[in-house]
Amino acid sequence: MKKTLLCLCVGLALMAVSCDHQNKNDKQEDDTQKVEQAELPKNPIDLLSDSIAADGTRADLYLKRAQAYINNEQVGLAMMDVNQALQLDPQNVDALLILSDIYYMLGDESNITATLNKALEADPYDSRPMVKLAELNLLQQNYNLAIGYTDNALKTSSYNPRAYFVRGMVYMAKQDTASALRNFLLAREQDGDFFDPQREICKIYMAQHNPVAGDFMRATVRHFPEEPLARYDLALFLQDNGYPEEALAHYDTLLTLQPGNSRLLFNKGYVYFIYLGDNEQALNYFNQSLECDPNYLDALYNKGRVLEQMGNYVQAMEIFKKVLEKSPNYQLAIDAINRISNQTE
Repeated sequence: MKKTLLCLCVGLALMAVSCDHQNKNDKQEDDTQKVEQAELPKNPIDLLSDSIAADGTRADLYLKRAQAYINNEQVGLAMMDVNQALQLDPQNVDALLILSDIYYMLGDESNITATLNKALEADPYDSRPMVKLAELNLLQQNYNLAIGYTDNALKTSSYNPRAYFVRGMVYMAKQDTASALRNFLLAREQDGDFFDPQREICKIYMAQHNPVAGDFMRATVRHFPEEPLARYDLALFLQDNGYPEEALAHYDTLLTLQPGNSRLLFNKGYVYFIYLGDNEQALNYFNQSLECDPNYLDALYNKGRVLEQMGNYVQAMEIFKKVLEKSPNYQLAIDAINRISNQTE
């Protein structure tokens, strides 16, 4: 009896310890969950909304949230915040510049101009509206006006890499490559981390078959490793200048970032077909490209070319006819059909 009672007491004690331990574990888990929930970071828009709720008189907070909305492609909400900022500060140049960006996203060119002119009236010495007006006039092919706005911006301050870049783009549109290059080089000299002029310099060197083009473009990729366009331009240059394997390596790097990019897959197929003579690999990548974009006519046409090269004339002819069904004036497909017809007569 005593032995049974002792066992029962021990058992109850163990149960009590076990329950107490379980309760502590449950409490610890609850506390951990509460801490984890408390530590979940808010997104920038929520944080800005909290700040605005605490102080709704600061225009800069509305503008920061407007920019965050723009980054999320929530244009309507961005417009509401910019308008609120302008109610608080009607002469706020930053607000007017963001508003012009919103009108640009909406394709409202007349309101872009009006808004940028308001920004100039608010601060005639702020060069940013001038440069944006230059960009707008460049898009509208008003080249002399565009140059005039960049002149005014550079009179305000000779340090303005964006103004030099826009001037370069205007001269490119006017087919004055020498003046364009000079302005791109000035933009790069003022801001070595400004990618756009660096890319344009690369393109000019490529077009000129400048012997420094390859090294310059490799240096650009090293300096801007996160810029896919830099790597893409280099890959194109390499495939056309006797370095197909190096080009493929760069396309592979880009495909790790954009695995479903039909253009990259097409380019790989093109390198294998034209530069390496590997029809099987070329066909593989043209097919992958078409899986991603069935309406990619260049990929479809080149698939037909590979089949023709492999002697599969019937399949090639079917491919070329499909190209013409989608684009009746696709001259290369017309030529291919005539070529195969003459060979098989």
